[in-house]
Amino acid sequence: MLPLLEPGRIGNEALRTVLLVARREFLTRVRSRFFVIGTLLFMALLAGYIVLQALVFSRASTTVKVGFVGQAQVLAQPLTAAAGTEDVKVERMDPADVATGEDEVRNGTIDALVSGDPASPQVEVKDDLNPTLAATLNAIVKQVALNRALTAAGADPKVVETAVAAASIQLVYLDPNAALKTQRTVVGVFVAALLYTALVVYGQIVAAGVVEEKANRIIEILLGTVRPRQLLFGKVIGIGLVGFLQLTLLGATALVAISRTHAINLPNVGVTAIAGGLMWFVLGFFLYALVYAAAGSLVSRQEDLASVTTPLTMLVVGTYLAFFWVEANPTNPIGIALSIIPPLAPILMPARMATGDAQAWQVILAVILTIGEIALLNALAARIYANSVMRIGTRVKLSQAWRGTS
Repeated sequence: MLPLLEPGRIGNEALRTVLLVARREFLTRVRSRFFVIGTLLFMALLAGYIVLQALVFSRASTTVKVGFVGQAQVLAQPLTAAAGTEDVKVERMDPADVATGEDEVRNGTIDALVSGDPASPQVEVKDDLNPTLAATLNAIVKQVALNRALTAAGADPKVVETAVAAASIQLVYLDPNAALKTQRTVVGVFVAALLYTALVVYGQIVAAGVVEEKANRIIEILLGTVRPRQLLFGKVIGIGLVGFLQLTLLGATALVAISRTHAINLPNVGVTAIAGGLMWFVLGFFLYALVYAAAGSLVSRQEDLASVTTPLTMLVVGTYLAFFWVEANPTNPIGIALSIIPPLAPILMPARMATGDAQAWQVILAVILTIGEIALLNALAARIYANSVMRIGTRVKLSQAWRGTS
């Protein structure tokens, strides 16, 4: 908040005025039925969605593609038959050799590769093995070992028991972090979508609030005791706190729902993503809200608001769409640069942080550049706002607002 205040121009009294305006905006909006009912509804929908997804994924029937090589092919038929009685369907694959099968596991063509001695097979997976499949395969392997022991030992109970207890699959993880990467990608998309929505919605609220005060002429009363710059800062801070509160409540709801359903791995993904998202909402909101407020001051009717805010909204929408390309090309220099420079950083960088692709120096540089642009927009937006907010009637041209001429 401090970059919004110019030392020497706004003293303690002016700061107190800004905070009073912010308090008025904050309390007026959080006490409204729209905020209370809307926030509770969003919290319920978010929690319900997470719980529903966890239930659907945990109960859904799964098809697992399993490759069998060499002697291990004798396990294919009993495994397919046994797994069919559970919630897992085994689709048999027959790679040419172990090396080919491992390549198919890595690229996702098959989910598991079984090779080696049927009594002690090696099972290679990319990141995880379906628990039902693992239990079924273990039972079949133990049965193979039991049959061998009975044949070789003449049904000696001790020999049979020892052989069966020692039999198990040997699980090898070729890409143990694949599941975490998938979780991070999903969370990254969610963070980008949430910030895109929040910046557009609260930016529009700031612009609409400015137009409303102009339309009902209350702006004339307010500016009788408050300077335009103070009114602008107070409005931005107050509405920003409303948005921060709402996102914090939604983030807390998501963490509670996730911790109960274990939809993703906490705290490796969820806490970091939410903390980063809240930080970037603060930076992004000040960045965009100043411009939205200045744009709103150019018109006097709600009907004309879209004509001045649409370019800003399209910029935010375009940034959100660009995330999908940036996420698909995490090491591309252009994608990295786009996530660092404002005004794209408030959406792209927190999403890249959630996916685990952003390095520390990139985050720090993006924060510094964003704060610098906020300071620049502070001066530009305040000038436009001060020169146009009192002009009631026709739309004020940007050049006129900048020069302060009629």
